[in-house]
Amino acid sequence: MATASVRPTVVQGNSAAFSHSLRPPRHQAHAWRHQHGARDGERAPRTCMVAHRHTLPPLSAFHPLLATAADTGDFAAPEHKEFDVLGWGQAMVDFSAHASSEYLEELGVQSGERRLIDLGRRTSLLTQLSEGGYAVHAAGSLSNTLLALARLSDACARLHGRPPLRVGMAPLLGSDSLGAFYAASLRGAGLGLVGDPSPGSSTGTVIVLTGEDAQRTMLSYLGHVPALEVSDEFARAIRRSGLLVIEGYLWEMPGAAAAIDQAMGIAREAGTLIALTSGDAGVISRNREAVRACLARHGADLLFANAAEAWALASEDGAACAPSQDLPARAAALALAPLAGLVSVTDGSAGSCIAALGAAITVPPPWSRRPPVDTCGAGDAYAAGLLLGFLDHGGLAGMGEAAARAAAAVIARDGPGLDPSDAESAARAIQAARARRAAQQLPVWVAEAEGAM
Repeated sequence: MATASVRPTVVQGNSAAFSHSLRPPRHQAHAWRHQHGARDGERAPRTCMVAHRHTLPPLSAFHPLLATAADTGDFAAPEHKEFDVLGWGQAMVDFSAHASSEYLEELGVQSGERRLIDLGRRTSLLTQLSEGGYAVHAAGSLSNTLLALARLSDACARLHGRPPLRVGMAPLLGSDSLGAFYAASLRGAGLGLVGDPSPGSSTGTVIVLTGEDAQRTMLSYLGHVPALEVSDEFARAIRRSGLLVIEGYLWEMPGAAAAIDQAMGIAREAGTLIALTSGDAGVISRNREAVRACLARHGADLLFANAAEAWALASEDGAACAPSQDLPARAAALALAPLAGLVSVTDGSAGSCIAALGAAITVPPPWSRRPPVDTCGAGDAYAAGLLLGFLDHGGLAGMGEAAARAAAAVIARDGPGLDPSDAESAARAIQAARARRAAQQLPVWVAEAEGAM
């Protein structure tokens, strides 16, 4: 399997593209002027438009945590931190099976559809599927991402002889047997868990039916958990983490707006970076005002979305559609740039775009000699690869390379998770690509726009 190379492209941004956390402090702006020989009174750039064959200051120049890690050559957070990455999201268990077009039609669902079901419907469907068999995985969107991140980090650690990332999860865990299965699966993969199940709660499940077109139809039972809240244990874990990743599906929980606002506030006070995933376009459309209010108050360091989710968040009416069919991923990423320091927007077979500090690169879609087997989990793995590149200071091109490699590995086999052997292969490919860029002294950002200055 091969992955297309990343072609960096810079597009013009504006000062609003900096998040709260990525605005360069005054002393760092002064250092930039000194480094680049700027005249007295000349300001460091607030938009990062650069000429061909020129490079920008690295991300580490704009954020103290990244600068500290870059100086040591290690992508881990400072030693006083318990986790390098801590996730907060739903604990789900996936029941995965292949389904014919006739079976999907019999169920009354369309390929690729997402639908909520009740407990009785779940029991009926699992009884039907048991005849042909199904696979069971500890899952959930953010769980898939963190499991993939841990495996990629372990593989990179073995290649370089350094400690892997410390990855943790604060799941909304049920007190039933499925919750116990989920917890054991994550601990077995090396993740730390924060918090205990709530008495009388039940774990959510997703029946994932992969059709003949490799698209996934998801029938979700959300389980039963209390209103979302930030426990004292979780608050302590946030303060002792380098990066907090908040799953978009949490916005549908009772009490979500207040709890997420509180968690982001704790993270900001502690100097913990914040990443947000989007869930799906429907989640964003229904909760757009609350999401934007939290981003306005606290900002975000990373924001993950697909094109439909991005337009749902960026548009005035929350509609999940793109106003332009010309490079919608890049247009969507730039539309969200005022809300976060780094924005990643995926667009299926059209690839993706990563935007930060006023610059944007287009990441071509990964390809393989074989057609995709199962697209389930591709976006989750993409996020894991991007997080690895971000924490390993790979620059925008390195982040895109890592994200594309991880996604390509997942779609080449059944199931939403990144297999350890595939993580090993992806890690070697990521490091080889980074070595090539370093040997060729390729700039992270290259302006190809006509008339760039």
